[in-house]
Amino acid sequence: MVKRLFSVMLLVTVLIVSLTASVGLAAKQANLMGVTAIAETLEEGQKVTAVALEYSESIAAEAVTTGMFSVSGRQITRAYVNNTGDKGDVKAAGNHVVLELAIDPVPGSPLGSTLLYANGSNHRLALYLNVAQTADITTVAGNVLQAGSFLNTKERNLGVDGLYKAHIYTNPEDGTELGYRLFVPEDIDEPLPLVVFLHGGGEGGTNNIAQLLANRSALEWTTERAQAANPCVVLAPQCPPDSGGWSSNTGNLLDVIHMLIEEYNIDTSRIYGTGLSAGSAGTWAMAVENPSLYAALVPVCGGHRFSDKQIAVLADKPIWAFIAADDNPAGMRTAIEQLELLGGIVVRNVDDEAWNGFLRGPKADEQALKQLADAENADANIMYTEYIAGTVLPFGHWSWMAVFSTDAVREWVFAQRQETPYVPK
Repeated sequence: MVKRLFSVMLLVTVLIVSLTASVGLAAKQANLMGVTAIAETLEEGQKVTAVALEYSESIAAEAVTTGMFSVSGRQITRAYVNNTGDKGDVKAAGNHVVLELAIDPVPGSPLGSTLLYANGSNHRLALYLNVAQTADITTVAGNVLQAGSFLNTKERNLGVDGLYKAHIYTNPEDGTELGYRLFVPEDIDEPLPLVVFLHGGGEGGTNNIAQLLANRSALEWTTERAQAANPCVVLAPQCPPDSGGWSSNTGNLLDVIHMLIEEYNIDTSRIYGTGLSAGSAGTWAMAVENPSLYAALVPVCGGHRFSDKQIAVLADKPIWAFIAADDNPAGMRTAIEQLELLGGIVVRNVDDEAWNGFLRGPKADEQALKQLADAENADANIMYTEYIAGTVLPFGHWSWMAVFSTDAVREWVFAQRQETPYVPK
Protein backbone atom coordinates (compact mmCIF):
# COMPACT_ATOMS: atom_id res chain seq x y z
CA MET A 1 0.00 0.00 0.00
CA VAL A 2 2.82 2.36 0.95
CA LYS A 3 4.64 1.42 -2.24
CA ARG A 4 1.54 2.18 -4.36
CA LEU A 5 1.00 5.53 -2.59
CA PHE A 6 4.64 6.41 -3.21
CA SER A 7 4.22 5.58 -6.91
CA VAL A 8 1.13 7.83 -7.19
CA MET A 9 2.94 10.69 -5.43
CA LEU A 10 5.92 10.25 -7.72
CA LEU A 11 3.68 10.37 -10.82
CA VAL A 12 1.95 13.55 -9.55
CA THR A 13 5.35 15.14 -8.89
CA VAL A 14 6.53 14.28 -12.41
CA LEU A 15 3.36 15.79 -13.92
CA ILE A 16 3.75 18.99 -11.90
CA VAL A 17 7.40 19.32 -12.92
CA SER A 18 6.48 18.67 -16.56
CA LEU A 19 3.70 21.25 -16.53
CA THR A 20 5.95 23.79 -14.85
CA ALA A 21 8.63 23.19 -17.47
CA SER A 22 6.06 23.58 -20.26
CA VAL A 23 4.81 26.88 -18.88
CA GLY A 24 8.38 28.13 -18.54
CA LEU A 25 9.14 27.04 -22.11
CA ALA A 26 6.01 28.78 -23.43
CA ALA A 27 6.98 32.01 -21.66
CA LYS A 28 10.39 31.90 -23.30
CA GLN A 29 8.89 31.22 -26.73
CA ALA A 30 6.21 33.93 -26.64
CA ASN A 31 8.11 37.16 -26.17
CA LEU A 32 8.45 40.64 -27.60
CA MET A 33 11.50 40.66 -29.87
CA GLY A 34 11.71 44.34 -30.83
CA VAL A 35 9.87 47.61 -31.46
CA THR A 36 10.44 49.67 -34.63
CA ALA A 37 9.41 53.29 -35.07
CA ILE A 38 8.23 53.84 -38.65
CA ALA A 39 8.78 57.36 -40.00
CA GLU A 40 7.92 58.71 -43.41
CA THR A 41 8.59 62.02 -45.13
CA LEU A 42 5.32 63.86 -45.61
CA GLU A 43 4.86 67.18 -47.42
CA GLU A 44 5.73 69.17 -44.29
CA GLY A 45 8.57 66.88 -43.23
CA GLN A 46 9.23 63.51 -41.70
CA LYS A 47 6.91 62.23 -38.99
CA VAL A 48 6.50 58.98 -37.10
CA THR A 49 3.32 57.48 -38.54
CA ALA A 50 3.41 53.92 -37.16
CA VAL A 51 5.16 51.52 -34.84
CA ALA A 52 5.73 47.80 -35.41
CA LEU A 53 6.04 45.29 -32.56
CA GLU A 54 7.75 42.01 -33.41
CA TYR A 55 6.84 38.94 -31.36
CA SER A 56 8.33 35.47 -31.24
CA GLU A 57 5.06 33.80 -32.23
CA SER A 58 2.31 34.34 -34.75
CA ILE A 59 -0.82 36.22 -33.68
CA ALA A 60 -4.25 36.03 -35.33
CA ALA A 61 -5.74 39.28 -36.60
CA GLU A 62 -8.79 38.95 -34.36
CA ALA A 63 -6.56 38.72 -31.27
CA VAL A 64 -5.51 42.40 -31.43
CA THR A 65 -7.42 45.69 -31.24
CA THR A 66 -6.35 49.32 -30.94
CA GLY A 67 -7.56 49.31 -27.34
CA MET A 68 -4.93 46.74 -26.36
CA PHE A 69 -2.07 49.19 -26.96
CA SER A 70 -1.05 52.75 -26.25
CA VAL A 71 1.69 55.03 -27.55
CA SER A 72 2.53 57.98 -25.32
CA GLY A 73 1.25 61.26 -26.76
CA ARG A 74 -0.22 59.65 -29.87
CA GLN A 75 -3.57 58.29 -31.01
CA ILE A 76 -3.63 54.79 -32.49
CA THR A 77 -5.92 54.63 -35.52
CA ARG A 78 -5.37 51.03 -36.71
CA ALA A 79 -3.90 47.81 -35.38
CA TYR A 80 -3.20 44.79 -37.60
CA VAL A 81 -0.81 41.89 -37.99
CA ASN A 82 1.61 40.66 -40.64
CA ASN A 83 4.97 38.92 -41.01
CA THR A 84 6.86 41.91 -42.44
CA GLY A 85 6.32 44.76 -40.01
CA ASP A 86 5.41 46.91 -43.02
CA LYS A 87 2.84 49.66 -42.71
CA GLY A 88 -0.28 48.86 -44.72
CA ASP A 89 0.43 45.13 -45.01
CA VAL A 90 -2.71 43.65 -43.41
CA LYS A 91 -2.80 39.88 -42.98
CA ALA A 92 -4.89 37.25 -41.21
CA ALA A 93 -2.00 36.29 -38.93
CA GLY A 94 1.62 37.22 -38.35
CA ASN A 95 4.31 37.77 -35.76
CA HIS A 96 4.25 41.58 -36.14
CA VAL A 97 1.62 43.96 -34.80
CA VAL A 98 1.57 47.30 -36.63
CA LEU A 99 0.02 50.31 -34.93
CA GLU A 100 -0.77 53.26 -37.20
CA LEU A 101 -0.66 56.67 -35.53
CA ALA A 102 -2.80 59.74 -36.21
CA ILE A 103 -1.23 62.89 -37.67
CA ASP A 104 -2.59 66.34 -36.81
CA PRO A 105 -4.22 67.72 -39.99
CA VAL A 106 -3.51 71.33 -38.97
CA PRO A 107 -0.72 72.66 -41.26
CA GLY A 108 2.52 73.17 -39.38
CA SER A 109 1.65 70.88 -36.46
CA PRO A 110 4.79 69.38 -34.87
CA LEU A 111 2.99 66.22 -33.70
CA GLY A 112 5.14 63.21 -34.53
CA SER A 113 7.86 65.27 -36.21
CA THR A 114 11.38 63.83 -36.25
CA LEU A 115 12.96 67.21 -37.01
CA LEU A 116 13.57 70.29 -34.90
CA TYR A 117 14.11 73.55 -36.76
CA ALA A 118 16.52 75.70 -34.74
CA ASN A 119 19.17 78.27 -35.63
CA GLY A 120 18.27 78.08 -39.30
CA SER A 121 18.67 74.30 -39.66
CA ASN A 122 16.62 71.13 -39.37
CA HIS A 123 18.09 68.84 -36.72
CA ARG A 124 17.16 65.16 -36.69
CA LEU A 125 15.79 64.13 -33.30
CA ALA A 126 16.44 60.80 -31.62
CA LEU A 127 13.26 58.73 -31.74
CA TYR A 128 11.97 57.48 -28.40
CA LEU A 129 8.50 55.94 -28.37
CA ASN A 130 6.85 54.76 -25.16
CA VAL A 131 4.70 51.83 -26.26
CA ALA A 132 2.48 49.79 -23.99
CA GLN A 133 0.71 46.49 -24.55
CA THR A 134 -2.14 46.97 -22.09
CA ALA A 135 -3.64 43.48 -22.21
CA ASP A 136 -2.39 39.92 -22.56
CA ILE A 137 -2.43 38.47 -26.08
CA THR A 138 -2.92 34.80 -26.87
CA THR A 139 -0.84 33.59 -29.81
CA VAL A 140 -1.96 31.18 -32.50
CA ALA A 141 -0.07 28.45 -30.62
CA GLY A 142 -2.10 29.18 -27.49
CA ASN A 143 0.68 30.84 -25.53
CA VAL A 144 0.30 34.16 -23.71
CA LEU A 145 2.16 37.37 -24.50
CA GLN A 146 2.00 39.27 -21.25
CA ALA A 147 1.15 42.97 -21.08
CA GLY A 148 4.05 45.36 -20.63
CA SER A 149 5.68 48.66 -21.57
CA PHE A 150 8.49 49.05 -24.10
CA LEU A 151 10.72 51.55 -25.89
CA ASN A 152 11.46 51.32 -29.58
CA THR A 153 14.73 49.55 -30.38
CA LYS A 154 14.89 50.37 -34.10
CA GLU A 155 13.66 52.92 -36.63
CA ARG A 156 12.73 52.74 -40.29
CA ASN A 157 12.73 55.68 -42.72
CA LEU A 158 10.23 54.91 -45.46
CA GLY A 159 11.23 56.01 -48.94
CA VAL A 160 14.86 56.49 -47.87
CA ASP A 161 16.28 53.34 -46.26
CA GLY A 162 17.68 50.99 -48.88
CA LEU A 163 16.91 53.44 -51.69
CA TYR A 164 19.12 56.48 -51.22
CA LYS A 165 22.75 55.48 -50.60
CA ALA A 166 24.92 57.86 -48.59
CA HIS A 167 28.23 59.07 -50.07
CA ILE A 168 30.84 61.74 -49.34
CA TYR A 169 32.93 63.40 -52.04
CA THR A 170 36.30 64.82 -51.01
CA ASN A 171 37.90 67.37 -53.31
CA PRO A 172 41.46 66.16 -53.96
CA GLU A 173 42.76 69.71 -54.35
CA ASP A 174 41.45 71.53 -51.27
CA GLY A 175 40.06 68.72 -49.09
CA THR A 176 36.55 70.17 -48.97
CA GLU A 177 33.72 67.65 -48.75
CA LEU A 178 30.24 67.31 -50.17
CA GLY A 179 27.93 64.70 -48.70
CA TYR A 180 25.22 63.41 -50.98
CA ARG A 181 22.49 60.81 -51.28
CA LEU A 182 22.09 58.88 -54.50
CA PHE A 183 19.14 56.92 -55.87
CA VAL A 184 19.89 54.53 -58.74
CA PRO A 185 17.14 52.28 -60.18
CA GLU A 186 17.86 48.56 -60.32
CA ASP A 187 17.85 46.30 -63.37
CA ILE A 188 17.58 49.02 -66.02
CA ASP A 189 20.05 48.82 -68.89
CA GLU A 190 19.13 51.87 -70.97
CA PRO A 191 20.73 55.29 -70.37
CA LEU A 192 18.89 57.10 -67.59
CA PRO A 193 18.22 60.79 -67.02
CA LEU A 194 19.80 62.43 -63.97
CA VAL A 195 17.83 64.74 -61.67
CA VAL A 196 19.98 67.05 -59.54
CA PHE A 197 17.97 68.23 -56.53
CA LEU A 198 19.27 71.04 -54.30
CA HIS A 199 17.64 71.44 -50.88
CA GLY A 200 16.75 74.65 -49.06
CA GLY A 201 18.88 76.50 -46.54
CA GLY A 202 17.35 74.70 -43.55
CA GLU A 203 18.63 71.30 -44.67
CA GLY A 204 22.33 72.13 -44.82
CA GLY A 205 24.70 70.31 -42.50
CA THR A 206 26.71 67.11 -42.20
CA ASN A 207 24.10 64.49 -41.28
CA ASN A 208 23.52 63.72 -45.00
CA ILE A 209 19.86 62.90 -44.52
CA ALA A 210 17.97 66.11 -43.69
CA GLN A 211 17.68 66.90 -47.42
CA LEU A 212 15.43 63.81 -47.71
CA LEU A 213 13.44 64.29 -44.52
CA ALA A 214 12.49 67.98 -44.35
CA ASN A 215 10.06 67.65 -47.27
CA ARG A 216 9.12 65.24 -50.05
CA SER A 217 10.67 67.24 -52.90
CA ALA A 218 13.49 64.80 -53.70
CA LEU A 219 11.45 61.72 -52.84
CA GLU A 220 8.65 62.59 -55.27
CA TRP A 221 11.00 61.56 -58.11
CA THR A 222 11.66 58.11 -56.62
CA THR A 223 8.30 56.72 -55.56
CA GLU A 224 7.37 53.41 -57.19
CA ARG A 225 4.77 55.17 -59.31
CA ALA A 226 7.13 57.94 -60.43
CA GLN A 227 9.91 55.49 -61.28
CA ALA A 228 7.52 53.25 -63.20
CA ALA A 229 6.63 56.20 -65.39
CA ASN A 230 10.08 57.77 -65.63
CA PRO A 231 13.03 55.81 -64.24
CA CYS A 232 15.87 58.14 -63.37
CA VAL A 233 18.93 58.62 -61.20
CA VAL A 234 18.45 61.23 -58.46
CA LEU A 235 21.32 63.13 -56.85
CA ALA A 236 20.46 64.90 -53.58
CA PRO A 237 23.57 66.55 -52.10
CA GLN A 238 23.75 68.33 -48.74
CA CYS A 239 25.35 71.75 -48.61
CA PRO A 240 28.09 71.88 -45.94
CA PRO A 241 27.45 74.28 -43.04
CA ASP A 242 29.14 77.70 -43.07
CA SER A 243 30.41 77.11 -46.60
CA GLY A 244 28.76 80.04 -48.36
CA GLY A 245 25.72 78.18 -49.66
CA TRP A 246 25.18 76.42 -52.96
CA SER A 247 26.78 79.16 -55.04
CA SER A 248 30.08 78.40 -53.26
CA ASN A 249 29.77 74.65 -53.77
CA THR A 250 29.02 74.39 -57.49
CA GLY A 251 32.55 73.12 -58.20
CA ASN A 252 32.27 70.10 -55.93
CA LEU A 253 28.74 69.47 -57.17
CA LEU A 254 29.94 69.47 -60.77
CA ASP A 255 32.73 67.04 -59.82
CA VAL A 256 30.13 64.66 -58.35
CA ILE A 257 28.00 64.90 -61.49
CA HIS A 258 31.05 64.06 -63.60
CA MET A 259 31.77 61.05 -61.36
CA LEU A 260 28.22 59.79 -61.83
CA ILE A 261 28.48 60.16 -65.59
CA GLU A 262 31.62 58.00 -65.53
CA GLU A 263 30.21 55.38 -63.17
CA TYR A 264 26.60 55.04 -64.34
CA ASN A 265 24.79 54.88 -67.64
CA ILE A 266 23.61 58.51 -67.60
CA ASP A 267 21.83 60.03 -70.59
CA THR A 268 23.80 63.28 -70.72
CA SER A 269 21.22 64.89 -72.97
CA ARG A 270 18.75 64.59 -70.08
CA ILE A 271 20.36 66.09 -66.97
CA TYR A 272 17.88 68.25 -65.07
CA GLY A 273 18.42 70.86 -62.38
CA THR A 274 15.89 71.67 -59.69
CA GLY A 275 15.82 72.97 -56.15
CA LEU A 276 13.86 74.95 -53.61
CA SER A 277 14.55 78.25 -51.84
CA ALA A 278 18.34 78.44 -51.41
CA GLY A 279 18.53 75.36 -53.63
CA SER A 280 16.57 77.22 -56.29
CA ALA A 281 19.14 80.01 -56.19
CA GLY A 282 21.83 77.33 -56.42
CA THR A 283 20.11 75.79 -59.44
CA TRP A 284 20.14 79.15 -61.21
CA ALA A 285 23.82 79.64 -60.33
CA MET A 286 24.81 76.14 -61.44
CA ALA A 287 23.06 76.65 -64.79
CA VAL A 288 24.60 80.07 -65.40
CA GLU A 289 28.09 78.73 -64.65
CA ASN A 290 27.53 75.58 -66.74
CA PRO A 291 25.00 76.50 -69.46
CA SER A 292 25.45 73.26 -71.40
CA LEU A 293 24.80 71.04 -68.34
CA TYR A 294 21.04 71.04 -67.81
CA ALA A 295 18.39 70.13 -70.35
CA ALA A 296 15.77 71.90 -68.22
CA LEU A 297 15.47 73.86 -64.97
CA VAL A 298 12.74 73.88 -62.31
CA PRO A 299 13.65 76.55 -59.75
CA VAL A 300 11.12 76.82 -56.91
CA CYS A 301 10.64 79.81 -54.56
CA GLY A 302 14.12 81.23 -54.88
CA GLY A 303 15.76 83.68 -57.25
CA HIS A 304 19.31 84.85 -57.78
CA ARG A 305 20.67 88.18 -59.01
CA PHE A 306 22.54 88.06 -62.32
CA SER A 307 23.68 90.61 -64.84
CA ASP A 308 22.11 90.45 -68.27
CA LYS A 309 25.40 89.13 -69.61
CA GLN A 310 25.46 86.29 -67.08
CA ILE A 311 21.86 85.11 -67.44
CA ALA A 312 21.78 85.49 -71.25
CA VAL A 313 23.15 81.94 -71.59
CA LEU A 314 19.79 80.63 -70.31
CA ALA A 315 17.50 82.62 -72.58
CA ASP A 316 16.78 79.64 -74.85
CA LYS A 317 16.75 77.03 -72.06
CA PRO A 318 13.52 75.19 -71.04
CA ILE A 319 12.67 76.67 -67.64
CA TRP A 320 9.61 76.35 -65.42
CA ALA A 321 9.87 78.63 -62.38
CA PHE A 322 7.46 78.63 -59.41
CA ILE A 323 6.78 80.83 -56.40
CA ALA A 324 3.78 81.92 -54.30
CA ALA A 325 2.45 85.45 -54.75
CA ASP A 326 2.70 86.00 -50.96
CA ASP A 327 6.28 84.77 -50.81
CA ASN A 328 9.02 87.12 -52.04
CA PRO A 329 8.69 86.82 -55.82
CA ALA A 330 10.74 89.88 -56.80
CA GLY A 331 13.92 87.91 -57.56
CA MET A 332 12.12 85.30 -59.65
CA ARG A 333 10.13 87.92 -61.53
CA THR A 334 13.31 89.85 -62.30
CA ALA A 335 15.10 86.78 -63.66
CA ILE A 336 12.13 85.91 -65.88
CA GLU A 337 11.88 89.50 -67.13
CA GLN A 338 15.60 89.50 -67.95
CA LEU A 339 15.29 86.25 -69.89
CA GLU A 340 12.32 87.60 -71.82
CA LEU A 341 14.19 90.78 -72.78
CA LEU A 342 17.12 88.60 -73.86
CA GLY A 343 15.00 86.57 -76.29
CA GLY A 344 13.27 83.96 -74.16
CA ILE A 345 9.58 83.39 -74.88
CA VAL A 346 7.62 83.41 -71.62
CA VAL A 347 4.13 82.27 -70.62
CA ARG A 348 3.06 83.52 -67.19
CA ASN A 349 0.35 82.27 -64.88
CA VAL A 350 -0.04 85.11 -62.39
CA ASP A 351 -2.81 87.25 -60.88
CA ASP A 352 -6.13 85.85 -62.19
CA GLU A 353 -4.26 82.98 -63.86
CA ALA A 354 -2.28 82.06 -60.72
CA TRP A 355 -2.49 78.49 -59.47
CA ASN A 356 -4.38 77.23 -56.45
CA GLY A 357 -1.79 75.82 -54.02
CA PHE A 358 -4.37 73.71 -52.21
CA LEU A 359 -4.86 71.44 -55.22
CA ARG A 360 -3.25 68.02 -55.53
CA GLY A 361 -3.57 65.07 -57.90
CA PRO A 362 -5.68 65.43 -61.07
CA LYS A 363 -6.82 68.95 -60.16
CA ALA A 364 -3.22 70.12 -59.86
CA ASP A 365 -2.35 68.39 -63.13
CA GLU A 366 -5.24 70.19 -64.79
CA GLN A 367 -3.71 73.56 -63.90
CA ALA A 368 -0.34 72.44 -65.23
CA LEU A 369 -1.67 71.01 -68.47
CA LYS A 370 -3.50 74.25 -69.24
CA GLN A 371 -0.31 76.28 -68.85
CA LEU A 372 1.62 73.72 -70.88
CA ALA A 373 -0.92 74.05 -73.69
CA ASP A 374 -0.61 77.84 -73.59
CA ALA A 375 3.18 77.55 -73.73
CA GLU A 376 3.02 75.21 -76.69
CA ASN A 377 0.69 77.54 -78.56
CA ALA A 378 3.05 80.45 -77.91
CA ASP A 379 6.13 78.36 -78.74
CA ALA A 380 7.44 79.39 -75.31
CA ASN A 381 10.51 77.84 -73.71
CA ILE A 382 9.95 79.52 -70.33
CA MET A 383 6.99 79.17 -68.00
CA TYR A 384 6.52 81.23 -64.86
CA THR A 385 3.90 80.21 -62.29
CA GLU A 386 2.73 81.92 -59.13
CA TYR A 387 0.41 80.41 -56.53
CA ILE A 388 -2.54 82.45 -55.26
CA ALA A 389 -1.72 84.24 -52.00
CA GLY A 390 -3.00 82.29 -49.01
CA THR A 391 -3.19 78.91 -50.78
CA VAL A 392 0.26 77.69 -49.72
CA LEU A 393 0.21 76.66 -46.06
CA PRO A 394 1.56 76.80 -43.41
CA PHE A 395 3.74 79.50 -45.01
CA GLY A 396 3.69 81.09 -48.45
CA HIS A 397 7.33 80.14 -48.94
CA TRP A 398 6.53 76.43 -48.94
CA SER A 399 5.29 76.19 -52.54
CA TRP A 400 7.61 73.23 -53.15
CA MET A 401 4.96 70.96 -51.60
CA ALA A 402 2.52 71.64 -54.40
CA VAL A 403 5.11 71.82 -57.20
CA PHE A 404 6.95 68.54 -56.71
CA SER A 405 3.78 66.53 -56.03
CA THR A 406 2.34 67.52 -59.42
CA ASP A 407 2.86 64.70 -61.93
CA ALA A 408 2.48 66.96 -64.97
CA VAL A 409 5.45 69.06 -63.89
CA ARG A 410 7.71 66.02 -63.71
CA GLU A 411 6.35 64.74 -67.02
CA TRP A 412 7.31 68.05 -68.64
CA VAL A 413 10.81 67.76 -67.20
CA PHE A 414 11.43 64.30 -68.65
CA ALA A 415 10.18 65.39 -72.06
CA GLN A 416 13.04 67.90 -72.34
CA ARG A 417 16.17 66.75 -74.15
CA GLN A 418 19.23 68.64 -75.37
CA GLU A 419 20.14 68.25 -79.03
CA THR A 420 23.80 68.19 -78.03
CA PRO A 421 24.48 65.92 -75.02
CA TYR A 422 26.52 67.42 -72.20
CA VAL A 423 30.22 66.54 -72.34
CA PRO A 424 32.27 66.93 -69.15
CA LYS A 425 35.32 69.15 -69.63
